[in-house]
Amino acid sequence: MARSVSSTPFSTIEKRDPGIVLVISCFTCGFYLIYWYAKMYDELETLTGSTPTGHSYIVDLLLVIVTCTLYGIWVDYKMAKQLFELQHANAYPMPADSSQMVVLLDAAAWITGFLTNLVSSAIMQDHLNKLGAFVLERARALPYRE
Repeated sequence: MARSVSSTPFSTIEKRDPGIVLVISCFTCGFYLIYWYAKMYDELETLTGSTPTGHSYIVDLLLVIVTCTLYGIWVDYKMAKQLFELQHANAYPMPADSSQMVVLLDAAAWITGFLTNLVSSAIMQDHLNKLGAFVLERARALPYRE
């Protein structure tokens, strides 16, 4: 008998299409990202026991606003690193550390009108989706033990 996948924290993660994250963020002039980051913080805290920076989402959001988004580069870097560590912890084949790319995209956001920041969010969503699918598929394949 296969294992119930509801026993893994990954079963609570909402799969969001990275393309939809990108499109909705564009149509809402980036305001969707406020919701998206809140969800990602909640999900990463569920999976790892801590937020990417160790602060609450509200504290980090306020720091991003006060620093005119510069602190957001640090937040995205830490989020990408946390996703990379999750990939390693779950034996994900070929883990991808996108932290440097995310920092470059976020830094370029000042030149591109923050469009590349949207791309970095879509990349991180894609990493979480693929990791979640991998872990859930592996859980289904393992024999069930009581």
